[in-house]
Amino acid sequence: MKKIEAVVPASKVEVVASAILETGIGGLTISDTKGRGVLERPVFASGRGTGAYRPAFNVNATIMVVSRDDLVDKIVEKILSAASTGATGEGKIFITDIAETIDIGSKKRGDSTL
Repeated sequence: MKKIEAVVPASKVEVVASAILETGIGGLTISDTKGRGVLERPVFASGRGTGAYRPAFNVNATIMVVSRDDLVDKIVEKILSAASTGATGEGKIFITDIAETIDIGSKKRGDSTL
């Protein structure tokens, strides 16, 4: 099993989540996150246009999915096709191994919990 975490701009979370669900996985988890990469953060006018504000962090969303190994490439391709325009700063995908999963309600373990 693998855990796939995709950090994407908040404006793309709905599109990316819908694309992931098209793979037939059982579910996903979305968290509102903030982050800071190498890109400049946008400057917003404040007050009556007399001042400027640059937030310390960009607003992102982290989408987390745990899947069987055979679905990982399909899920990653769905994320890339939904989120990527080819520009720098569109997010990151992290893939890690999962040793075991346990469903709290049924107490089942392993792939059947997905």
